[in-house]
Amino acid sequence: MKKILLSLVTLISIAAFAQSSLSINPSASYYAEADEQCVAHFDVTNNSDNELAVIVTRTVPEEYLTVDSIMTTFCWGVTCYPPAVNVSGVPNVIASGDSYGGFSGYINNMPENSTFIINYCFSVDGNPSDKVCADIEFTSVLPNIGIEETNVSLAVYPNPANNILYLDYTAQQAADFVLYDMLGNKIYSDVVLNSKTIQLSDFEAGIYFYTFSVNGKSTEVQKLIITH
Repeated sequence: MKKILLSLVTLISIAAFAQSSLSINPSASYYAEADEQCVAHFDVTNNSDNELAVIVTRTVPEEYLTVDSIMTTFCWGVTCYPPAVNVSGVPNVIASGDSYGGFSGYINNMPENSTFIINYCFSVDGNPSDKVCADIEFTSVLPNIGIEETNVSLAVYPNPANNILYLDYTAQQAADFVLYDMLGNKIYSDVVLNSKTIQLSDFEAGIYFYTFSVNGKSTEVQKLIITH
């Protein structure tokens, strides 16, 4: 009986040790038209009781290196890394219980109707076993955006936008429109049911990201450029 109890305690200890202090919330896939830049953008959450310095490790399948047209890069916080770099040199500190939106993975110039899967791991600096990983799908195959209604019209324009952004949305249920800055901070959100305009005079010029969601089902993250 003592041996059985000892084994159970050991298994529980191993399971607890194997559980990462970090979690992520990527979408099932990220879409862009052929020859355009495809962006994967999601939060990294610190579930521990301590602040953690976190780094990113990227693994690109060797066969992708032979596809001359594509180029893959990633950003972690304010630092963006060239295609040849697979480990972020600068960790970012995430406070206990906080989510950090400073990660973006990129693929440029995907061929038509193609899909690429790249692995990203987020680990505690100095403790590589405390990590969370995911295979992220980049695709130029037109996605199903996950909104169930059959009569859905969705448009965001112009892009680049100057002083006014137009949202055209038609469906039976309202959608949540959320706009993020380059670091993944939510800077604007609104509930949209019909056409709507957003004044951009209070937004700095630069690159932003947005999503629509209905009943918890979201479009892929899309890029918006604001110019003034």
